[in-house]
Amino acid sequence: MSEVAEIERQLLLYNSSSRGARFSSVLTFTTNQRMSSQAGSSDTYGVPGAGAGGGSKYKPFKEEEAKRPEFDPSLSYTLTKAPDVNFKAGQGLNSHPASARFGADDAKFHVIQVGKTKVSSGTMYKLMISSIAPRPVALVTTLNEDGSPNLAPISWYQMVSHDPAMVMISFGGGENRRKDSENNIKRLKEFSISSSSEPYAEALNFASVDCPTGTSEYALSGLTPVKSKAIQTPRVKEAPMSMECELEYTRDIHNTDSKHTTTLVLGRVKVLHIRKDTINPETGAVDASKTLPVTRIGGLQYARTSVGYELERPKWSEIKDRPDVKAALEKGSQPWFESKDEVLDSYP
Repeated sequence: MSEVAEIERQLLLYNSSSRGARFSSVLTFTTNQRMSSQAGSSDTYGVPGAGAGGGSKYKPFKEEEAKRPEFDPSLSYTLTKAPDVNFKAGQGLNSHPASARFGADDAKFHVIQVGKTKVSSGTMYKLMISSIAPRPVALVTTLNEDGSPNLAPISWYQMVSHDPAMVMISFGGGENRRKDSENNIKRLKEFSISSSSEPYAEALNFASVDCPTGTSEYALSGLTPVKSKAIQTPRVKEAPMSMECELEYTRDIHNTDSKHTTTLVLGRVKVLHIRKDTINPETGAVDASKTLPVTRIGGLQYARTSVGYELERPKWSEIKDRPDVKAALEKGSQPWFESKDEVLDSYP
């Protein structure tokens, strides 16, 4: 098993309360490495704990899960006020209780410079996957050579643009560890992406199992393939949103040793499927209280999107004459802070 795969198997992150108001709950599942675009097998799972007698420092996952409160399905997406409704121009940090810690001048940083700091790829993976979060989860369907559908949950996924409608996903793995999904996309020049929701969270996670090529993730997960309109590849019936995508291009990404480590896939959306009952009639946008989206935090953790707040985007024509705006501009920006943290020779 690779170092990256081992980290993805074992890593559990700190409490999600540090992630902000919008992601107030965390779900933890046993998950296979394919979810994060990394390959590897996994037969035991753990959460951080003190090992005895020089053994593993991870406690059995199921033992820890049994100590946790039950999942509360009554929680629904609701809107609250912003953290600081009296925020003024130039204020910087708001009135959040943690603001003092975030603004502290004596905060210490690990400074890792690629090419100078000796750091393993597994450690970089752990740091980035846990700090670039939460991430949406794409349920990616492709067609195998025999015509059977392949289903893979991928959290290296994001919207690129709306006009044209484009999305990206990426697959990790060396030259000899190309994913079935990647190979299928390159061969057929198409794929579908379906959204992830709480009612099938365990099913999407089960689709990440490191099963042999040709094994049906649809059968293992219990999810239902639905024929698409413009492409051969099906989508997930249970998902409130799906996209039929045509391959725009792929790009191989190499590390500093010129070894292939990642493949970037850019897709052009040809057909968008949105459940009618998820649309907010007042705004025309999708209502998160109806889609119950699931996101990835890192390690084994998923987050529920249960609380949100709105921040009105300022318009210069409306704010330029406000006293706080004039005062902020007259005062000028904060002077550049000089960090005293040195680039590390190695980490950790």
